[in-house]
Amino acid sequence: MIKKLLFVAGAGVGYVLGTRAGRVKYDALVSKAHKVAQRPEVQEMTQAVKSEANRLYVEGRQRIREKIQTDQTKPSFAAVSEQAHTPTTHTAPTLPERSN
Repeated sequence: MIKKLLFVAGAGVGYVLGTRAGRVKYDALVSKAHKVAQRPEVQEMTQAVKSEANRLYVEGRQRIREKIQTDQTKPSFAAVSEQAHTPTTHTAPTLPERSN
């Protein structure tokens, strides 16, 4: 029982110290990231990436719209399939009735 209590106490102390040290490192990392993001060359590159992403989005959306419009003018697969498999007016031959 003492071993378990010591383990839990040690884990608690380690957790508290680890989170404090972790928080300090996290805050330093966030601060450094903000400083890097404020640099003019990073902002310039960010703007270039955003504009390229926007151009690709608009181009892709237009291609999809064109594809949908051309697909709507073509007969659908189901309609073509139904035309190819229209039932004939012939009836199947019947077997003569058996008398018991």
